[in-house]
Amino acid sequence: MFAHPLFVEAIGRAFGHPVRLAAVADRQGWQAAAPVFEKRRGPFKAAALPHVTPVLSPLLSGTIHETEINQRRSSLDVLLRGLTDTYDQVTLQLHPSITDARPFAWAGWTVTPRYTHVADLTVDDPVAAWSKSVRYTIRTEAERFRIEEDQKQAEAGIALMEAGYERKAMALGLPRSTLTALVRRLAQDGLVRVFAATRDDDSSPEAVAIIAHDGQTAHYWIAGSKPGPAMGVLLADVVPRLKQDGITSLDFTGANVPSVAEFKRKYGTELRSYFLVRHVSHPLLRVLDRIRSPR
Repeated sequence: MFAHPLFVEAIGRAFGHPVRLAAVADRQGWQAAAPVFEKRRGPFKAAALPHVTPVLSPLLSGTIHETEINQRRSSLDVLLRGLTDTYDQVTLQLHPSITDARPFAWAGWTVTPRYTHVADLTVDDPVAAWSKSVRYTIRTEAERFRIEEDQKQAEAGIALMEAGYERKAMALGLPRSTLTALVRRLAQDGLVRVFAATRDDDSSPEAVAIIAHDGQTAHYWIAGSKPGPAMGVLLADVVPRLKQDGITSLDFTGANVPSVAEFKRKYGTELRSYFLVRHVSHPLLRVLDRIRSPR
């Protein structure tokens, strides 16, 4: 999903990153590739992990044999050498399908495990696997809300997300206008759907879920809600819609904060791991890394 050319182009334009493609090819064609979002850090050249980009991962043409990994001669190894030769700093967030992070560790990258929750939408009734407390809330609260799909609710959803950050004494760190424009563009490209739950006696939504998708898999990408039942009610409507439209899985996009992980666990999800990997060549950049969070 997040390697789709339209998504990559939109992210690069939204955040001012020139976009490149790093690729490894042989006589049979390309074997490994990765989109690159270029960024300057003073005199240094970085391959950045932009905001709201849950996956920035090498794409492989097929399974790499373990012997090639152990001998460090796989197409992935060649791709990593090319990236670190070109950029002073590289940050990637691997797709969960890349379960072997040894090529990164052996090449001197920092490898940090991360986690996410994924719901299987191929089962007959995905909502039946949700926790009893969530299903009880839906039964008792659903009639108080109306659910709509409308990309015009994107800005309201981003405002709700900002408010959620503020409740946790955190800053989103992005202009609302930039993120709103990004969502609307991706919605026009058919890569994003915007859903909102609004109380019948109100005009402003209490919960908005912005779902990124490729027609088969989906991500709970950007979301915000007021404290209360609204998001549960919204998802109870959205998940069956996604299943009906051919979506096979919903990645809840991150389970790395205890309260967030517990919220997402209740939606019949499976815990999966992935890796944040990072290579920093220059000592000064490594010092800056200890001061500032990675991007």
